[in-house]
Amino acid sequence: MKLIDFHTHIFPDPLAARAVESLGKKAGLTPFTDGTERDTRALMEGEGVSAFVALNIATLPKNERNVNTFALSVQDGRKLFAFGSVHPDSPSAPDELRRLKDGGILGIKFHCEYQEFDADHPRAMKLYEAALKLGLIVVFHGGDDLGFIPCLRASAEKLGRVAAAFPGEKLVFAHFGAYRQAEGAIEFLAPHDVYCDTSFAATGEVPPEDIRAVVQAFGPDRVLFGSDCPWDTPSRVLAALKGAGLPAGTLERICFWNAARLLGLAEEDRAKA
Repeated sequence: MKLIDFHTHIFPDPLAARAVESLGKKAGLTPFTDGTERDTRALMEGEGVSAFVALNIATLPKNERNVNTFALSVQDGRKLFAFGSVHPDSPSAPDELRRLKDGGILGIKFHCEYQEFDADHPRAMKLYEAALKLGLIVVFHGGDDLGFIPCLRASAEKLGRVAAAFPGEKLVFAHFGAYRQAEGAIEFLAPHDVYCDTSFAATGEVPPEDIRAVVQAFGPDRVLFGSDCPWDTPSRVLAALKGAGLPAGTLERICFWNAARLLGLAEEDRAKA
């Protein structure tokens, strides 16, 4: 089965070991790669992934530009689609959005816990609007995060207000919309024309009944395959989706076609992948 992994993380080589160790310890997780571009590319190739999205986070306003410079340096627009990030407290965020757009970056990622803001904060909403006006895909961490307890900044309800404010835009809510909040994702997110992804399905032990319920609520055309590598792997997530009993046609859309459409891959490129 053809795969595009819409949710992975990589780090600059000098920082990767320390970043993976720190993040893993904070969340109680064991990584499946060393966090570098090279090791992640090797894992993706070994597991039959034809393209993957690397999501980056500007945890502080002061590291926003460096994070985006890294994203611009690793993207190739074919196998690796790196997304940038901006911080709602950064006065340079609008300029960074334009720099990313001009550099060929297709999207950005927000993580409300690490960036310390509520998903539906008015200042953040203005930033989402600016990104969407540029045609960027906007990805959110959704729901709980193992490194933050309790986890309220990216609740399904708050994310639902974001989805309602931008109908028909390219919004993606990770971890089946809201990790450990499947009922909330179904209630507050699925009624809107937005995407969720399947990231962390195996390591996060998402129950098969939740997988089926969320996919049914969003529909087969609004779910994107994602692993959350290095914290999970494509093969493990694919096994979890198959174990949930999703139909073959639905799996094909989730695993490849939906992401190919959203990333704007040409028909000839889709055929080669």
